Amino acid sequence: MTKNIFIAILCLMPNFLIAQELLLFGGSGNKEFLGCLNCSEYSSNSVWNNYSTYGWGNSYGIWNPYGNFGGKYSSYSACNEYSSNGPVIVDREGKFYGTLSINEYVSGSVCGVLGNAQICRALKAMCSKN
Repeated sequence: MTKNIFIAILCLMPNFLIAQELLLFGGSGNKEFLGCLNCSEYSSNSVWNNYSTYGWGNSYGIWNPYGNFGGKYSSYSACNEYSSNGPVIVDREGKFYGTLSINEYVSGSVCGVLGNAQICRALKAMCSKN
C-alpha cells in the first residue's frame, strides 16, 4: 500500500480533516513519538521515509516486525490483532483522531465499528508486509 493511497483513504474518515500533521504516539501512556502519518516522505519524522527511524518500510526502525509497534505480538503494536494499546493518532494540539490498530474491538480503532474499512484493509496490508 503506497503512502498516497493510505492518506487518500485516511481522508475518508469523518473525523479526518487534515489541516495539520497527524502524529502517532504509542507505548506506555502513549508517550513515545512514532512518526508523522501525513508528512512528506522526505521528512525525517515521516512513517513513509524508509531511511528514517520512523519509516514503516525499514528493517531497523521502530515499526520492524520484531519491535513494539510493528510486530504481531507486542501489546503496543498496531499489527497485533489482540492488542488494546495500539498507537494513537493525534494532531499537534492533542486532538484524537483514532487508534492505529487492526483490533476491531478497540475503542476508536481504524478497524473498529466506527472505523473505516478501506483504512483497515490498508493497515492490514502494511502489517502483512512485516
